[in-house]
Amino acid sequence: MTIAVRASSLDAAPPAQEGGMELLLWILIWSELAVFGALLGAFLLLSALDPPALTVLHRALDLPLAGIATATLLGSGFFAARAASGAAPRRNLVAAALGGFGFCALKLAAFGHELPALAAMDGRLPELHLLITGFHLAHVLFVALLLLAVAWRPAPRQVATVATVWHLVDLVWLLILPVIYLG
Repeated sequence: MTIAVRASSLDAAPPAQEGGMELLLWILIWSELAVFGALLGAFLLLSALDPPALTVLHRALDLPLAGIATATLLGSGFFAARAASGAAPRRNLVAAALGGFGFCALKLAAFGHELPALAAMDGRLPELHLLITGFHLAHVLFVALLLLAVAWRPAPRQVATVATVWHLVDLVWLLILPVIYLG
């Protein structure tokens, strides 16, 4: 009994530290939203300044693959939410991570289809597209690895934190999709 109490007490941070960690989490979230917001704002501005370039870019993008990638990423968010709710956290975090890796594979396949046409384009719009989507892809890969790390020994606080960050990755993609692919 004493061992169980000690083990569970290791998972909980002191009350003062919990507030500090939560503040850091929200600073991270808002800073990520600000960075992606600035990049998407620049994309919208360049699109407005050069509508023909946007038309050419849209023809180069693989919209069906982007749709499948979106469904894959959102499905993985479902598993992250289940883990955060306490439902089989290890299994659900692994499922969320696998969805993230699936998204990465789909985006890399899309890049393979899109790069020849994007390389032939002039201007900054295709470069900005690759910067935004590549930066997001790096986030997905990194946080998917974090999901696996937390799944190794899922403490409730860490599961909730990594699930929150995973939902940020989902949210950013839901901002990228209409601006770049559907705009």
